[in-house]
Amino acid sequence: MDRVSVVVPVYNAARTLEKCIRSILKQSFRGLELILVDDGSTDKSLAICKKYRARDERIVVISQPNAGSIASRRRGVEAARSDYVVFVDADDWIDRDMIRILYEEAVKNDLDLVVCNTYKVLGWARERNNSWYFNEDKLYYKEEIRKKLAAAYLWGHPFPATLHGKIYRKRIVVENGSFLSKIKFFGDDLYYNLEILLHAERLKVIHTPLYYYRVGGLTCRYMPHFFEDMITGYEIQKTVVERYYPDTKEKEYDGICIMLLNLLRSSLYNLFVGRLDKVQIKQLIFRYLTHENVRECLYNKGCLKYFPRDYLEAIYKQDTEYMYRLGKRLYLRRLPHKLMIELCSFL
Repeated sequence: MDRVSVVVPVYNAARTLEKCIRSILKQSFRGLELILVDDGSTDKSLAICKKYRARDERIVVISQPNAGSIASRRRGVEAARSDYVVFVDADDWIDRDMIRILYEEAVKNDLDLVVCNTYKVLGWARERNNSWYFNEDKLYYKEEIRKKLAAAYLWGHPFPATLHGKIYRKRIVVENGSFLSKIKFFGDDLYYNLEILLHAERLKVIHTPLYYYRVGGLTCRYMPHFFEDMITGYEIQKTVVERYYPDTKEKEYDGICIMLLNLLRSSLYNLFVGRLDKVQIKQLIFRYLTHENVRECLYNKGCLKYFPRDYLEAIYKQDTEYMYRLGKRLYLRRLPHKLMIELCSFL
């Protein structure tokens, strides 16, 4: 029986997919299956998947109509025959020893998940995650996980929120997902991991970077459900605070309110990434500013200390012109970076 199932959701990834697949098939670990879930690709991705399946019996190819990354991962997990699951994005690749190292740690210490460090890759440049979480290898137990790791997701997730760069006990992945079912696209990794961490008994962080994450994606394309997912995420966080953090409720509420109003700025930027005219943008901004959850956060003590007064006043007064100008400034400021990412993605 295979000991680890590697799930790769695939959508129009023909340019990067082969490097991803090769990095998995060349693992020093023996006893893996590779599940490639093509999500209705319109390029040559499915043909590439089938080509490698014909060469290697460890590969399973699933083809489905376009349903998004959440559904693709779920389909892959349903097909997995192993006790442990690893997620890899089709744009990325992994170190030759990643699966062996993570699996051995998981089995030796009876862990629900193991988290390794990652490299961010932009063109030829690589940058490791220098967060304090990766200063050393460290074991965490249930209460520590709740207080130090899961709680970080209530403050903008400084602890890695991605599904990649981790190995999961399959059972904990299958038994959780109620938060994820409410999200359309933005924040899917974060809220899946939040629920998993709240139920994890044992976890280990490894300081060594073993996963290569290609920078790009979310900041480069318009997300029509961004604001809706942002609000849904806030509602999930409120539920989590009430249920799991009664002892630090006020502090955690500060965190989720600050996170929401920070994401409000990101939602303004997102509008300019889409092909919307000024009238459409201002109509959406008005809807954002009048939403009950945004109004609720406006009066949070943490937000009153954290944000500039003019930003809070613009929300209070529902000043769509101020917010339109802010969104445009954010877009123009990030445009050179966006163009650089798009250019480097061809290297």
